[in-house]
Amino acid sequence: MSLSSLLRILLARWWITAALVVVCVGAISVVSMFMPQKYVATTELIMEGKVQDRVTGESVSARSGYMSTQTEIIRSRRVSARVYEYLPEDIRALVDQRAAEEQSEGSVNPAGWLSGYIRRNLTVEPGKDSSVMTISLMAEDPEVAAGALNSLSAAYIDTSIELRTDPARRFSRWYQDQLDVLRANLREARQKFSGFQQEHGIVGMNEQLDLENTRLAELSSRLVEAQDQSTQDQLRQGEGADSSIPNGATIQKLRSELSSAQAELEDMSTRYGERHPEYRRQLSEVQALRGSLARERGIAARSLESTADVSESRLQELQQAFDRQKQRVLSLKAKRDELDLLQQEVQMAQEAYNAASGRAQSNSLESRLAETSVTVLNEAIPPSLPSSPNIKLNLVIATVLGFLLGVALSLLLELANRRVRSRFDIEETLGIPVLAYLPDTAGTYRQKEARTV
Repeated sequence: MSLSSLLRILLARWWITAALVVVCVGAISVVSMFMPQKYVATTELIMEGKVQDRVTGESVSARSGYMSTQTEIIRSRRVSARVYEYLPEDIRALVDQRAAEEQSEGSVNPAGWLSGYIRRNLTVEPGKDSSVMTISLMAEDPEVAAGALNSLSAAYIDTSIELRTDPARRFSRWYQDQLDVLRANLREARQKFSGFQQEHGIVGMNEQLDLENTRLAELSSRLVEAQDQSTQDQLRQGEGADSSIPNGATIQKLRSELSSAQAELEDMSTRYGERHPEYRRQLSEVQALRGSLARERGIAARSLESTADVSESRLQELQQAFDRQKQRVLSLKAKRDELDLLQQEVQMAQEAYNAASGRAQSNSLESRLAETSVTVLNEAIPPSLPSSPNIKLNLVIATVLGFLLGVALSLLLELANRRVRSRFDIEETLGIPVLAYLPDTAGTYRQKEARTV
């Protein structure tokens, strides 16, 4: 079937299409008149994508799914269930009336009815390239739509505050529990530190250690001097040098006198003989000098021995004092090391307690902070015109539907009772050409075609 044939069929049965268009438009008009009018209220919220880290307290950018998360929170039952609490008195009365009408059987629960109604008729659209969230609510009453939507915004803001402050409150309680433990650890560390000081009588460890080190250095110097002196005394005692003993001059004098006396004695022995009285007198003098020299040497030997003994005794005493002082210094160093460890434990416990105390105070303040990153950009106002039913759109749809039905019905009728409406139908149906036809200029187009045929 060609396009021209289709047009002729439609023109021939135009009344069917027109009738169906009229019927559809009329039916849709009647239905639209009886359909309840619904109004759509809209509000816009600004979502600041900043959240606070619970451990460090620093503000960081929200994750990519922040807007989607907020969308689900707005649609949640937790938010919708609180809307009734935020309704103004006049809007609440309308909601109570509507809930009583629809919940005629059983107990009336306006809050539950409103929660379900909002979740069924709520539309949330997050901004694609912005932080603006658009929220729409459809209702039969424009005042109810605007009031319920504004109450929904307030309920969402309070819920978002609770979702932020509840973890902070839990963190605050957790930090308080940790503070008790850290406070006990700090008290225990301080008690260990002070107990160790009291047990060992430590007041100023560094000053005391410096003083003991000075004493140790002094004893070390004296010990070295004593060792040198003892060595020298032992050497003098072993060598027996007259010049190194205290009475060396007397011994030297006696030796000189003895040498002179012996020389004179030998001379007398040659001149007088051993029996001469002068010889015997000189011999007695030599023997007396020898006895004096021997006595002086004994005294000098005993003096050297005594000096060596004194030096050795002093060296031993200094060595013992040095060893005791060395042990004391080592003991003080060990105590200082242990005291440093205890002091480090106190410092670490103090730092941990201070950090936990700061975070506990921060979370405590945050749990009481009634601020949110959500701001109402535009509040919902009662719409002046209903969003549905849309009469114009319904009429356009009805016209298109009636036209399509008319075309379909015309084609079905044509196929059921085929007619020849032009020479082209003859050529197409019989497959033979039309040799001639008589055009008729008068009459309608349909009459012209009939005369032509």
